[in-house]
Amino acid sequence: MPRPEAPKPIGYVLRKFPVLSETFVLNEMLGLEERGIPLHVFSLMRPNDPRFHDDLPKLKARVSYVPDFFDLAKLFRHNRRLAKSASSRFRRTLLYVLRQGNRELAWRFLQAGFVANEARRLKIGHLHAQFANRPTTVAMLASRLTGIPYSFTAHATDIFKHRVDRKVLARKVEESRFVVTVSDFNRSYLRDIAPEGEGKLRRVLNGIDVDRFAPNGTPPHDPFRILCVARLVEKKGLPHLIEACRLLDERGVDFECVMVGKGRLRSPLAAHVYALPAIVGSDGNREGLPVSIVEALSCGLPVVSTTVTGIPEAVHDGHNGLLVEPGDPVAFADALESVARDRNRWDHLRANARPSVVEDFDRRRTIEQLHQLLNPAA
Repeated sequence: MPRPEAPKPIGYVLRKFPVLSETFVLNEMLGLEERGIPLHVFSLMRPNDPRFHDDLPKLKARVSYVPDFFDLAKLFRHNRRLAKSASSRFRRTLLYVLRQGNRELAWRFLQAGFVANEARRLKIGHLHAQFANRPTTVAMLASRLTGIPYSFTAHATDIFKHRVDRKVLARKVEESRFVVTVSDFNRSYLRDIAPEGEGKLRRVLNGIDVDRFAPNGTPPHDPFRILCVARLVEKKGLPHLIEACRLLDERGVDFECVMVGKGRLRSPLAAHVYALPAIVGSDGNREGLPVSIVEALSCGLPVVSTTVTGIPEAVHDGHNGLLVEPGDPVAFADALESVARDRNRWDHLRANARPSVVEDFDRRRTIEQLHQLLNPAA
């Protein structure tokens, strides 16, 4: 009886790897490897942060770093090799790039030549890119150069910013085998951009380790503690939280606000409520569905946030948190005050926090959904 054919590797095309803040990418790849899918990473840049995630040594995938400007000879050598072995595809793709008259696209073409040449050598069966911008551009061009299908995961900044070319994004969707995105809001947004590709759009939530992010059993102490874990960027809306705190102080609410500008939630940190006054930035950038909100809910923290993008898909107003319209610090202060002054309401929201996310956002479940998409592709 013939032995079953081994699955072909999936090539992960990433902007930079590893990146400490993109733990979800590492967790995703580890989960796929646990399910028997071999991986190979193509990183467009080398890491410049000496800090790595503790789980990085568990990854079996090898990493190929795409040559940069300082190694153009290697880049050209791979492209010449590809031009000889796949001349018709190379000419068609090169002609497409030249017609666009875009210098950056020409650079991505050279990078794609390296990825394509290596993907053929490694017998890659499918390419998957994280983020709809540069990595997906390279994956799409590499797919044109080789015929290897590709897919990508769309997040937030890569699709929402005003400078994103919607026609190019539509083309990426339409040429892909499938597109993963992190919320129903994102899926609807992409459907409006690429109606022809609607059948390819799949929602796969950003899963978390629900066992790690769990209530620590330490009750928060008075005063009422507000926790915010967020990068210091416009779309997080942090000035509105600061103004809301000023209003709470003015109203005589006894509270403390802890703002963590970098890093992830840690269970020893006890609080009463998690706050994130997310807005749509002036450049169009906004949240997809913040992982920090899901982590907070998993820790048993009610969430006070806004109705931006996919946030209402995790925070259900009056059930596990409170939602207000973005950009309104008075409404945000009202929501925080209502929870601070009414401990029965806080108890109700807190009791529903973890049960509301522990199943749908369990990393084991979300990785299995991605595995089902990628496994037939492999």
